[in-house]
Amino acid sequence: MLASFFQGIRRDFRSSELVALLFALTLSVAALSSVSFLADRMQRAFSLDARQLLAADLLLVADQLLPERFIQEAKERQLSFAQTVVFPSMATVGSQSKLASLKAVSSAYPLRGSLKVSSALSDLTPSTGSVWVDPAMLNALRATVGDQVLLGDKTFVISGVLERELDRGAGFMNFAPRVMMSLDDLSSTGLIGLGSRVTYRLLLAGDDRAISGYEKWAMQQIRSDGVRGLRIETLENAQPTMRKTLDRAERFLSLVALLTAMVAAVAIALSARRYVLKQADVCAVMKCLGASQKTILINQVKLLTSLGLLAALIGAVVGYGVQEVLMRILGSLVMADLPAVSLWPMVWSMLFSFFLLAGFAGPPLLSLVMISPVRLIRKELGLVNIKVIWVALLGLITCLSLIALAARDLKLAFWVATSFGLAIALFATLSWLSLRLLRFLFSKQGSQSFALRFALTAQARRAGFAVMQITALGVALMALLLILLLRQDLLATWQGNIPMDAPNRFMINIQEDQKRDISQSLADAGIENPSFSPMVRARLIEVNGKSIGPNDYVDENARRLVDREFNLSYTDQLPEGNRITAGKWIAGSAPQVSIEMGIAKTLKLKLGDQMTFELAGERVTAPITSLRKLDWSSMKVNFFVIMPPAMLENMPQSWITSYYQGAGVEGLDYQLAQTYPNLTIVDVATSLRQIQDVLDRLSSVLGLLFTFTIAAAVLVLVAAIAATQDERFRSAALLKAVGASRHLLGKIALAELLVIGVLAGTLAGLAAAMAAWALGHFVLEIEFRAFAQSLVMGIAFGISACLLAGYRFQRKIQTATAMECLRES
Repeated sequence: MLASFFQGIRRDFRSSELVALLFALTLSVAALSSVSFLADRMQRAFSLDARQLLAADLLLVADQLLPERFIQEAKERQLSFAQTVVFPSMATVGSQSKLASLKAVSSAYPLRGSLKVSSALSDLTPSTGSVWVDPAMLNALRATVGDQVLLGDKTFVISGVLERELDRGAGFMNFAPRVMMSLDDLSSTGLIGLGSRVTYRLLLAGDDRAISGYEKWAMQQIRSDGVRGLRIETLENAQPTMRKTLDRAERFLSLVALLTAMVAAVAIALSARRYVLKQADVCAVMKCLGASQKTILINQVKLLTSLGLLAALIGAVVGYGVQEVLMRILGSLVMADLPAVSLWPMVWSMLFSFFLLAGFAGPPLLSLVMISPVRLIRKELGLVNIKVIWVALLGLITCLSLIALAARDLKLAFWVATSFGLAIALFATLSWLSLRLLRFLFSKQGSQSFALRFALTAQARRAGFAVMQITALGVALMALLLILLLRQDLLATWQGNIPMDAPNRFMINIQEDQKRDISQSLADAGIENPSFSPMVRARLIEVNGKSIGPNDYVDENARRLVDREFNLSYTDQLPEGNRITAGKWIAGSAPQVSIEMGIAKTLKLKLGDQMTFELAGERVTAPITSLRKLDWSSMKVNFFVIMPPAMLENMPQSWITSYYQGAGVEGLDYQLAQTYPNLTIVDVATSLRQIQDVLDRLSSVLGLLFTFTIAAAVLVLVAAIAATQDERFRSAALLKAVGASRHLLGKIALAELLVIGVLAGTLAGLAAAMAAWALGHFVLEIEFRAFAQSLVMGIAFGISACLLAGYRFQRKIQTATAMECLRES
């Protein structure tokens, strides 16, 4: 019985329709499971041992020195504790200087887990006078273990290479190369001064009851004292920034992969329909021989199950391979040591497979149960009852369910479903109108355009299939083109808009008594009249007399801004590149605030609102008198909040400047870092290269996933051509009977493919160009001019995809005789 079953399955899989269905289903599963595999490994890296991600059982994170009572309470509760201090600083080896993320750790660090260091020393943390660096820093400084590195006022020996640091996190500075030193050495470097942006961490470990008690005590202290800039991380919410970033990335990539599944679903439905029409006579014969509806139903369920299992298996294998490619593309953007893949993505692959089968192939295949034996005598009395409404309804429910699963948020699912629906409706409408227009334009042409006129007439008769092909291919091409345009044109245009002499260095943490000497050093290097701007650290604590905190805002960016310290500045001159959009610029010495319009919108501030800042133990209150728009492309120093000099000039402050450093003074960074160890010099060109590298990696990931979508669109073309094959061969037989040549038949087939490819490519190119223009105009504030490039690429990709999909059909219809054409139909 089992042998008979497998023999039947093998016979069924000789059908080209089932092969196309299997390909489409496998493609969908591969795209969805590749993201599932990657997300599963990333999520399990968090859940396997959250203690290692904290390097503790409980973590207190602050942007200022923690009050001593928090450490004292830990001692009284007999908890183990360790401290870390993280901030940006310049590291120098010989003539090489590099901005580093410096981490000073106490001797007890880490409390949980372990560091992986390739070193001849056996210390658990760097010993006094030595540092550990990660491979990126070692390469940037062109150094080796044993070399000396200058950090501030002190020179250290590189004694080890830091291979793994699980509690590193995902903050911006943590993308910079790491240097780790002993906390006992920190004060001797003289690096932390006024205006330094430092992150302090207190790590705690102990039994669960003691940790829980300390957590409750700390929460009470934060609430009762109104402590700001201090948060608690537990095992449940370890590294919240990284968790949120991962969750958002997983949702986005899942939705991108879902586009492949939704396009491939069309091919699944078309292939299933074609298979049913070809199997109708077989089922009618089986009924004549005594087969019951139950027998036919069981056969179809077996077929569906076999298809689902095979597609799930192949798709999972392909998805795993794609996941490995994605990991290699992302490289250092993801954690280096990820756990092995679990079985859950395999289970999800099966669910994806059967879900798509049930939604799109199930109704047509199960309709074979209702075939009447009368079909063998009079086919018109035994038509296959494929109810389109049920296919469409189940398909819609399947799509919405998949979107909800991928989005995991009803609001996001609603907007994604609405966007998909509108895009498909728009493409379908434009496709139909374009076909009507082309038919009208070429209906009165001479005989030389017979092939095109015949092709357009045929497309008009099969308008539903033509619109389906153009829409599926157009949507897929639009997604791919948008990625290419963003990667190649918009970012290049944005960088091209930056003036050639725009500042490429930012120097921060300058002290008042260093300004004159630094200005002279820059002048000696040919950098004349650098502009120094004062920078005062302050925290926003009230708006219109009402205390505010992160919990008063829903927007994540607003919560972050309120919880951190602002960098304020003061001047009575409107900075270059700033433009007043509302109110009036600062006049006189009366309390007043000029705020950047974007941050005002984020924090829901308006003209006249009273802002109260706390700085150096004092409260400063002033009304908002103007909103400003900043020119970020100038690369000059900009501030979100500016006040009159009278309000801030006597407050503790540091200074910042930006300047253009030409190619002939490469050693200036090294000279300044050695002379003024407290300075932090940011090389903008290096930062832009890092950003470009991240964007290139992410766009490559998206491009790979969208390649699946293009492949799915090609399958839709193949399935649609196969679905209309009978009519096409009947037309070919008639044409051959009246003397049509092979050349003419080839031209007609080619014209049909070109019409679909050109229309799909044109619509995709225009849609992608408009989306890129909107993104450039409204977000990046640059002009997008590559409309022609987008259109040409769209048409080229569209024609290539159509020729690839229709080549076999075109050759077959050219070489077949009239009798063979009738037999095929």
